[in-house]
Amino acid sequence: MAANTLSPIPGTRKDTKFSAWLRHWMFRTGIDPMTWFVRLSVILILAVFYAVPLIWLVIATTKTNPQLVELPPLAIGSVAYVGQAWDYLMQFLNGVLARWIFNSFYYVTLGLILSISFAVPAGFALAVIPFKLRRTLLWITLLVMLVPGDALVLPMYMELFYMRLIDTQWALIVPAASFPVGVYLVFQFYKATMPADLVAAAKVDGCSSIEMFWYIGLPLARNIVGTLAFTQFAGLWGGFFAAQLFIDNALLKNLPAGIAIIVSQCGGILPTTLRCILNPEGHTIARAEIALLGVISTLPVLIVYALAQRMVIRGATAGAIKE
Repeated sequence: MAANTLSPIPGTRKDTKFSAWLRHWMFRTGIDPMTWFVRLSVILILAVFYAVPLIWLVIATTKTNPQLVELPPLAIGSVAYVGQAWDYLMQFLNGVLARWIFNSFYYVTLGLILSISFAVPAGFALAVIPFKLRRTLLWITLLVMLVPGDALVLPMYMELFYMRLIDTQWALIVPAASFPVGVYLVFQFYKATMPADLVAAAKVDGCSSIEMFWYIGLPLARNIVGTLAFTQFAGLWGGFFAAQLFIDNALLKNLPAGIAIIVSQCGGILPTTLRCILNPEGHTIARAEIALLGVISTLPVLIVYALAQRMVIRGATAGAIKE
């Protein structure tokens, strides 16, 4: 007698490899392939939109000024010309560019130390330590965050003027101590990571407010400090407006203000003063050299973000969930 065999139910079809792969895909990723494809397409479009100008900026440093016009936009010229363009830039005003780069790192370093040294203890105090006027100070911090920076230019200028700091290096360092966004971020961070039970237990163990901050709050703040450092670094490094307004001495300018001086005097295309004619051959600072300045000004921000990427992401999401 022949063995009984199971036949497919009418109206159904056998499971195919594609449907099995589809179920495995959705189980592993949690989304269907079409949604994944749409997300990937959006990410690639945005990546191209933001990456192509940076790639062009880097490639432009390898071309001479005629090649920038004659060659295709993404065609690579000569890598050796990058060093030559740097030599041309260093000939401008007897190498003042090196001084501007040093000034930028100097201002940013001291500004970071000041801003983080004030923001972290202030945010900790607002979040953990009960005292009078705490809610008032928090509201003042939020209001200062909402005020446009342009509205604070005149009061800040008058304050620095009466402190006799105009046209000194401290005119770009002291204002960095005002970091209300950092104070609020630290406040939210400690509200999420230091529950009331932990604070009460520390007080029972005899910890003062300073000891609580030093032994508990500060070790927890590593990720949020990374976020604050990157955010403030990007803001201070690109501080063009303050350097233009508060500093008149060209030797005290930072790199963004120095680039503005080169572009305004040399035009980026044709020289407007004899200072842009660098040698007897008549070579001038033009578009290729300006592109190299753009790379120099952008590179530190990219390096800092690459080094602090994990801390930035962890710090940005640390206060997202409150237990």
